[in-house]
Amino acid sequence: MRKQLLASFGNDMKMSYASNAVLSKARSMYGKRILDKNYDELVSCRNIPDVASYLKKKTTYGSVLNDINENSVHRVDLEDRLRLKLFTDFEVLARYDASVGEHFWEYLISRTEIEQLMHTLMLISASRPGEYIFSLPNFFRDRTKIDLRALSCAINYNDLLGSVKKSPYYGILLKFKPNGDEQINITGIETSLHNYLYRLIFGIIKKYVKGGAGKKLKEFFELYIDLSNLVRIVRMKKFYKLSSDYMMKSLVEGGNLGKEKLKAFVEITDNKQMMSDMKKTSMGKKWFSRNLDVVDKVPRNMRFNWCRHNIRFSLSPPLVLISYVFLKETEILNIITIIEGIKYRLPPEEIKKMLIK
Repeated sequence: MRKQLLASFGNDMKMSYASNAVLSKARSMYGKRILDKNYDELVSCRNIPDVASYLKKKTTYGSVLNDINENSVHRVDLEDRLRLKLFTDFEVLARYDASVGEHFWEYLISRTEIEQLMHTLMLISASRPGEYIFSLPNFFRDRTKIDLRALSCAINYNDLLGSVKKSPYYGILLKFKPNGDEQINITGIETSLHNYLYRLIFGIIKKYVKGGAGKKLKEFFELYIDLSNLVRIVRMKKFYKLSSDYMMKSLVEGGNLGKEKLKAFVEITDNKQMMSDMKKTSMGKKWFSRNLDVVDKVPRNMRFNWCRHNIRFSLSPPLVLISYVFLKETEILNIITIIEGIKYRLPPEEIKKMLIK
């Protein structure tokens, strides 16, 4: 009995140490984030080489940019290197708590696989096969079930299917295989892949994240799905003339709003009335009251604020871990936005309005 108690105490101590280590390391890494003054200096850069030089010499992105020539780096190569930082940072944090990190690896890898598949599908659909360039860490290649070499050579839908034969995406993509000259159903594929991804993360949360942390994490993803669906409805109604049935099939499963509420928004013919009704919902009062001029930012703003609160105050390793990942992703997207803004010669103040911070 005494040995069992000692063993239990030892395990608790190890778990406590791992938890404290994750919290401490994540907050230390977050402390080295891009600050407002850095954003001000970045938006004032004259060109992409200036941005690359600044990131290389004055930020933690130097670790993934140290071997580049900032004077000749291509924009796409620079953006790929920035995305590399997300994986290398997560790899560092996962070492401190393998039990949590290993399962979130599965989610992060799957999310990246889906991004790569959608990118390839877009190129095939636009008759630009062969332009796919994949640049991510070697450990991604070791973990992915996609044949990346085959994916990089895919020139049609059959080639794409061949690259995913040993992955869970094969069955999903096979259902959408076009007949003859039929167009690829990009929207349907994207929705089905995201449904798979959310089922995956909800399964991980249910199995591995217990108690209050699991509940909070589940509620976060449900809210993100709801806000993303509402934004998708706004965009579809504003830019396309689609049937109600098509729009409903284009929405992601797993949120809290339910089909009836979503259908009600889909069937409103007056866009102003739709926005007014959205603002009256509990989530709308908080999130749709802001940034209505750029409604796409609503889910990302919610995610940013939720994650920033967790990284500062939460004592839960899973919440802090996933929050760091999403905050780093937002930072990288901000930098990419700055690069795009500079490329198209937008005024610094206009670029700053597009950032989430």
